[in-house]
Amino acid sequence: MTFKRAFTSAVCGGFFAAFSRRGRTARAFGKNEGGNIAMLLAFMIPTLFMFVGGAVDYSRWNAVRADMVQSMDAASLAVARVAASDPDLSDTELIDYGEKFFYENFNYENIINNFNVAFDLTDQALVSTCVQGDLKTYLLRVAGINKLNIDNCVEITKQGSGKIELALVLDVTGSMGNYAGSAVKIVSLRDAVDELLDILFGLDTTSDNLKIGVVPFNAYVNPGGATSWNNAWEDTNANAHYHGARFFHVDENGDVDMNTTVNHFDLFDSVSGGEWMGCVEARPYPLDELDIGISESVSASDITSALNIPTQYYSDTSSEGVRNYDAFDDAPSLALSTSILTNTNQQKWVPLFAADEPDCNSSYECEYSGSGTVDGMTWHGYYYDDPDNDTINTTYDEVDYPNRYFINDRNFTRYDQSPEFGKYLKIVRYFRDVLSGGVSDNDFEDFMNDLGATSYGRHEYMLRNSYVGWWDPATSTYDYRYDLSPSIDESISDTDDYMRGPNRECPAPILPLTNDRTKVDTHMDTLFPNGNTNSANGALWGWRLLSSKAPFTEGVGSGDEDFGNWTKAVVIMTDGNNTTSNLDDDIHWHSDLTAYGYAIESRMGNNMEDPDDMEDEFDNKLLRVCHRMKEENILVYTIMFGLDSTSTEQVFKACATEPSEPYFQNADNGTDLEDAFGNIAADLVDLHVSK
Repeated sequence: MTFKRAFTSAVCGGFFAAFSRRGRTARAFGKNEGGNIAMLLAFMIPTLFMFVGGAVDYSRWNAVRADMVQSMDAASLAVARVAASDPDLSDTELIDYGEKFFYENFNYENIINNFNVAFDLTDQALVSTCVQGDLKTYLLRVAGINKLNIDNCVEITKQGSGKIELALVLDVTGSMGNYAGSAVKIVSLRDAVDELLDILFGLDTTSDNLKIGVVPFNAYVNPGGATSWNNAWEDTNANAHYHGARFFHVDENGDVDMNTTVNHFDLFDSVSGGEWMGCVEARPYPLDELDIGISESVSASDITSALNIPTQYYSDTSSEGVRNYDAFDDAPSLALSTSILTNTNQQKWVPLFAADEPDCNSSYECEYSGSGTVDGMTWHGYYYDDPDNDTINTTYDEVDYPNRYFINDRNFTRYDQSPEFGKYLKIVRYFRDVLSGGVSDNDFEDFMNDLGATSYGRHEYMLRNSYVGWWDPATSTYDYRYDLSPSIDESISDTDDYMRGPNRECPAPILPLTNDRTKVDTHMDTLFPNGNTNSANGALWGWRLLSSKAPFTEGVGSGDEDFGNWTKAVVIMTDGNNTTSNLDDDIHWHSDLTAYGYAIESRMGNNMEDPDDMEDEFDNKLLRVCHRMKEENILVYTIMFGLDSTSTEQVFKACATEPSEPYFQNADNGTDLEDAFGNIAADLVDLHVSK
């Protein structure tokens, strides 16, 4: 007797035997007014049979399907690993290997009809495996169900093809031109990035599941030179609070007008042969630490919350937790009011224009010796003296500012340089009259006092830094200073000449996220070492590069359909401590120019003109930015390269997602740096089942 007959006989016999024992025949039962139960029973028996049969058949189907999916996963992973380990294998060889691997693990192919397993390698990023077939049913045939389909597909992300958005924030400061081991650091960096690209891209040049961008940084970052930039994000109309803050406007009549802002774009137009290369000043603190899109609403509470210490650091007693706590606890108070900070004008970026810093290191250039009368005004050489000198008339070049001689001062301060000297002389006379009390101009006096020009003798030096010439409304440019021929070549190069000019030390532009390896390789070749270190500013732009908000919109945003499938990561590499040159209370600007202006301007917060505090704040700012990135589930990797610094090591460990490899790494030389980038790439692209 077959299983089906035995089951039917047992079930039917059992039911009717029960009714017979109650003394009722089927016919009598049917005549009973309650005999409708028999009709219900007639319907129930097939249903009950189908449930019991379904349980048996579906149990078989689940067992087969579970083994099949497990075998598919294993075979697909095996193909992906073999493909990564031996790029020379053809697709045919990989598919043959995958099929053999599948059949070694799958135990039910003999009971499946129309069985087929297929590997698809047409997508460079994926190994797609599909199985087709059906399983004959035993008991469900009674209900007309003769087979159960087992069709299923699985996708395995290939090594190097995970859905990754990666920002490489790379130090290109002057020390990157030094040696670490046997190689120049900038060369070792290119090789290390090449190692990372080899792992991520393999033999492919593009990938649909991989996007990489590059943020070169020194004291500045260059977003404006990138192809994604447009004038919607730059402060074209000079409405931002710090736009033109170091300069004063002189109208066409030679009158100082403190109600008119000097537009940096007009200054670039005034420079003979010069144009803006794309570097920008930092947004006002604390907007500089936030990922805020253009014209995005910012409230006073947003400003306040940005300064609060995150609750997690109150209980985190690890050295990294304590360091992060201190970074928030030591944050400076606001230098600007919340009403200014919440104005959308502050969200646009001010183009960096590095002023021609005054030069006075020879009698020829500064008319140092002698005295006389010019246009009715008596002058002496010391009016053009450097106020940083300890002794007037003896030392000429105590502080060596890097932007001297962009426009040689003798072109407009030497008495026989008409008309440039005559135009400038009028401004000097006005400056002296205001500071001596002869003329009342509170705004101009406050402006010069803020720069440390508290006397009209030696401190005419500050005036020279802020003087931009006379406005010419016909050409919308300033004449008699920056229209003079520059003393240096403003072309992009890695020479010392490039260290001067309005684009002084501006690094190569940001490369927006791209899935094209060739673009990354090519961009790495444009990097050259110069300038000081501000890794906080670099990290900020790494975050913005991954964001979907302007000015870089290549990153997936939270509203995108596959946002959850992407891993966002940033690598921050430096070979030096955060610093800037000439940080000294005894010099008039207290520092060299930075993305935050001169230290004396306190743009990083109140009382941030102190040199030591300013360097510490660079570190703290980096940690606050890292914290905010990690809060958005961005993986943060940090690398120290050829740097022996306990303080920077503490900061970089506290900045990283974890204070150990692969998130924090310390590379002594080029080989170590390649290993570090390789470790990061390997961590990012671990094989995984993507569907």
